[in-house]
Amino acid sequence: MPYDHDLPVTRGLAAYIAEADFKTLPPEAVEAAKVAILDGLGCLAAGSREPAPGIARAALGDDPSGPCTVIGTAVPASPATAALLNGISLHALDFEVQGMPPAHGTSSILPGVLALSERYAVAPERAVLAFVVGWQIQQRVRTAARDSSFRGFHPPGVVGPLGAVAACSVILGLSADQVAGAIGLAASRTGGLFANNGSMAKPTHPGNAARSGVESALLAARGMSGNPRILEMPGGHFETFFDERFRPTEVLDGLEDYAIVRPGFTIKRYPAEIYMQWVIEACRQMRDNPKFSLDAVAEVIVEPPVYRTTLSRPKPVSGLDGKFSYEYAAAVGLSQEEVVIATFDGDTAFSEPVQRLLPRVRLVHNREIPQTLDAMWTRVTVKLADGTELIERCDRFPGCPERPMSRAQRHDKVRDCLVTGGLAAEEAASLIEQVERLETLPSWTPVLDLLARIGRQ
Repeated sequence: MPYDHDLPVTRGLAAYIAEADFKTLPPEAVEAAKVAILDGLGCLAAGSREPAPGIARAALGDDPSGPCTVIGTAVPASPATAALLNGISLHALDFEVQGMPPAHGTSSILPGVLALSERYAVAPERAVLAFVVGWQIQQRVRTAARDSSFRGFHPPGVVGPLGAVAACSVILGLSADQVAGAIGLAASRTGGLFANNGSMAKPTHPGNAARSGVESALLAARGMSGNPRILEMPGGHFETFFDERFRPTEVLDGLEDYAIVRPGFTIKRYPAEIYMQWVIEACRQMRDNPKFSLDAVAEVIVEPPVYRTTLSRPKPVSGLDGKFSYEYAAAVGLSQEEVVIATFDGDTAFSEPVQRLLPRVRLVHNREIPQTLDAMWTRVTVKLADGTELIERCDRFPGCPERPMSRAQRHDKVRDCLVTGGLAAEEAASLIEQVERLETLPSWTPVLDLLARIGRQ
């Protein structure tokens, strides 16, 4: 490895986590955290109705003596089990906000924060602090690895447990020594294979990250510890997961800037993998062209924002698989009146318009497209039967920091998710109002009481 193994990265992060204080947070960090948390709660509610979370609750949610709310059931669970099950639900739709560089911070961090806050009656103000700190740790490591290969591992499984254990350590008020030990424990539970994208296993990656964070912090609070130099030492986290392009000095050097504010995060407009957002948006723009005719489409050429063979799935086996298929993104973007949660179910996947378009979609690798979230773009060319060519380019989709959603648009997304989960419209409005002033609430009770209703429908 081309860096000094004596860099005190683990200890530096542990001190930062242990010294975190809500009073030092800038207002924009608090506001950004509440936007991400509210979006996450909406995705958690809607995702709880998906098959994978239902299977997980049936198989693992058998702890009626536990104190923590599991969304989608009236049966409570231990903090660790609640974090796992809620993490699976939150990521089941692949709809939550996405860090820059990509990492699923909300589904890795928020479930553990919720579980431990409920278990120990921690005020939401401290939970907001924990969320910001967890996001910071996860994104500092992810940013340092931005040019590095993940060796086939899925980022939430690699950096998610680090963000989760940081947030949980803040909730429990661990000392720097305890946090270093907790990071050592959590780092040994990192992993998650990218090849599981498009399967029910994928949401278990952030779910496992959330559970790892809870359990590692609780174990450290009781005196168990892992290697307090686990990140930087030979055979440790950095050397195991990243190649020579990893920049370890940037992990600590960037701590003074809040990643949740700058570069911030993208809010997904569509419930699909992050790079699909550009393709779907370009296709939605194409539908507005007066010359466009769905019946006349002969060929669709997609220049995707990131060209990966794993994201080329010309014959997706399900709507879930379609969340990771450029071909499917183009087919539904062009053929459907709207692209919503139900767009990625079996009925849509095997509908006549989608099946007719799929073999007509061709991917072209455009090497001129920048490979960073803040600069990448996509172009879609539709060739009609009469020879007409229509071209649409999407540089920023609504939800990018450079093209932010309005407050009303963000609330519309969350409201749709909450109602999909089972809340009445007035209940959804109440939850949104509560989270918008989350740091002023004396407890999580009004929010959790509303979410708990989803399990009683």
